[in-house]
Amino acid sequence: MGPSLARVAAVDGHAIVLRGVEAVLEGASGVRHVRSASSVAELLRDGVEDIDVVLLDVDLGDGSDAAENVRVLRDLGVQVLLHAGARRPATLRRALAAGACALVLKDDSPEHLVCALAAAARGEAHVNSELAEAVLADPVGAVELSPRAREVVRLLAAGYPWSSVASTLGISVSTARTHMMHVMNAFEAAGVPLRDGPREAVARALNAGHIDDPYPRRPWIDPEAAEG
Repeated sequence: MGPSLARVAAVDGHAIVLRGVEAVLEGASGVRHVRSASSVAELLRDGVEDIDVVLLDVDLGDGSDAAENVRVLRDLGVQVLLHAGARRPATLRRALAAGACALVLKDDSPEHLVCALAAAARGEAHVNSELAEAVLADPVGAVELSPRAREVVRLLAAGYPWSSVASTLGISVSTARTHMMHVMNAFEAAGVPLRDGPREAVARALNAGHIDDPYPRRPWIDPEAAEG
C-alpha cells in the first residue's frame, strides 16, 4: 500500500480561486481534494473528520477574522495552511500565532502550494517561498498594538474626529490622543519612520492589517482640522 494522501479542504470567498485550487489539486501527488467551501461556517456544517489540512483564505470577505478562523479549526484538530493574496504582515502574523502552521501566497507556484499542503498535513511549520518570508519580515507587521489602540486607529481611518473617536469608545479625547501616540512610538521603535504623523501611522496600520479596512472608506480627514 502506498503512502496515504493528505486530505485537503479549501476555504475561499472567491469562487474562481476555489476552481483554480481544485484544478491544481486534481491529480497532484501526495494530496487529495476533499471539498471546498466559501466560509469556515459552511465547511463546519459537514464536519472535519475527513480533513487533514484546510487551505484557508486569509481574507474571506465575510467579516470573519483570520486568526479566529484558525483557532476554530485548530481546536477541531485540523491543520491550517494560510492562503494570502494581500501582503498584510500583521494579519498574517496573528493568524500564524493562532496556530496556522504554514503560509503560501496566491502568487506562489502550484508546486509550492502542493508541497506546502503535504507539509502542513504532517504538522510541519512551513513558510513556503522567499516572497512569503519577505512579507513576514516586514517590520510594520512586527509592531505590537493594543486592542484599544487598534480601535482608535480604525476610527481615525474611517474619518472620525478626535471628539467622535473618544465618545464612540467611551474615553476622553486626551486618552484617545495618548493611544495614537503609543501607536506612533511603536512604529518608530520598530524602525518604521513616520514622516507624516498620525496620517501615515493610520495608513501603515491599515495596509499591514493591524486594522480592517473601514467600509465605506472615507477620504482622510485630519482629526485636528475636523475639530475646528
